[in-house]
Amino acid sequence: MNMPFADGNAYLIKFRFTRPRPKEKYAICVCEEKPLFFFISSNQRTRFVSASQLRVSPTDLPFLRKNSYVNTAEAVTCVIPHTCNIIKDFGPVPEHIKQQIKILVHESETLPKRFIDIIIRKL
Repeated sequence: MNMPFADGNAYLIKFRFTRPRPKEKYAICVCEEKPLFFFISSNQRTRFVSASQLRVSPTDLPFLRKNSYVNTAEAVTCVIPHTCNIIKDFGPVPEHIKQQIKILVHESETLPKRFIDIIIRKL
């Protein structure tokens, strides 16, 4: 399924660049124009500061099956159909999650300033 992305929506996306093979990942679109995403993972990304990992639960994002983390330390791009395919669009994430993401992005020590400005404006 290939459709346009929307700022602030959550997706299940099959990424071709994951290793050792293509993998389905939950992601939040933080800029539809680029497009830029933050991955959602069941474990914190240990190579990044834990403060950059936003803890979310199935109560926050009902498509999740367990507590997970939004990695705000690293934005990834997705170009349909070259690097990814949308499996499912879960719609907009709740406003309180968007606000928490913006706070973490504003304080980011890993994202380029241009990404910080774009993400804060778009969410």
